[in-house]
Amino acid sequence: MTYDLFCLGGSAVDLMLRVPRLPLLDEKLETAFAGCLPGGLVANTACAATRLGLQVGWSGYLGDDDFGRLVLEDFARFGVDSRYAVSVQGTNSDFTVILLTPGGERTILIVSNFSEPPLTADILKALSLSRLGYTLPRAPNWFERFSRAVHSGGGQVIVDVEGSCPVKGADLDAALRNSDVAFFSRDGLKLATGSDSLEAGVRKLLEIGIHAVVVTLGASGAVAATRDEFCQHPAFQVPVVDTTGAGDCFHAAFLVGWLENWELRRCLRFASAAAALSVQALGARGGLPDRVVVERFLTQQGEEV
Repeated sequence: MTYDLFCLGGSAVDLMLRVPRLPLLDEKLETAFAGCLPGGLVANTACAATRLGLQVGWSGYLGDDDFGRLVLEDFARFGVDSRYAVSVQGTNSDFTVILLTPGGERTILIVSNFSEPPLTADILKALSLSRLGYTLPRAPNWFERFSRAVHSGGGQVIVDVEGSCPVKGADLDAALRNSDVAFFSRDGLKLATGSDSLEAGVRKLLEIGIHAVVVTLGASGAVAATRDEFCQHPAFQVPVVDTTGAGDCFHAAFLVGWLENWELRRCLRFASAAAALSVQALGARGGLPDRVVVERFLTQQGEEV
């Protein structure tokens, strides 16, 4: 089977708590339980991509617990092919605790029980048949096998770099040198480049051979750059319920346009609209839009589709 996008790792279950504000040191704070929802930054992108019409596969380690079963059920609900998922007996699945403020902003506490996702012969074969391979930067030996498999079939390697990136320093640099498109949060950009300057950081990444660098800036919008073009788009002004997973939805929507060879500015506009729609519902996947909804939103905003 061939895939538009094959995702590895980055799955979790989000335990969401509503808080009046973020807690102080040594403080007891009354909270309200908001939900137990499947999440994880790579898995969220997989689900968002299927909503937008891509054929998507996912593999990673899961525990043989209720959380693992919840993850697989949600993949099935979105249409993500999870046949390559590996269940580890007697182990808990990854999860997060998310503190959600009344304004929709959040703090995420990560509990990770697994390191690198599996790279079995079947998974490597699936990667070689995929147009895009998507994951987090990992240790050099693992990432070289991953990127070699994707590139062997003519596919492109996509990475997501945040401040909580599993690798740093030389290991992160090695992964980026084997990547074609890289998404960054502002913290991730500084981690990767050591620079506080957006422009200098993006330029440094393009110089090492990345084809497209995309940086999400929260309420300030996003920027995207290739060696030939630099563009930015402001965040759409919408009522915010929960920003969890907005960046993951953005990545999926950008990749839809990237696969269709849209101009960079159009990719960025479409992704910004998808992210704006996603923050209007609770949970990382509660408001994932399909393509028709994104295009209708852009038209309502007076933007080109």
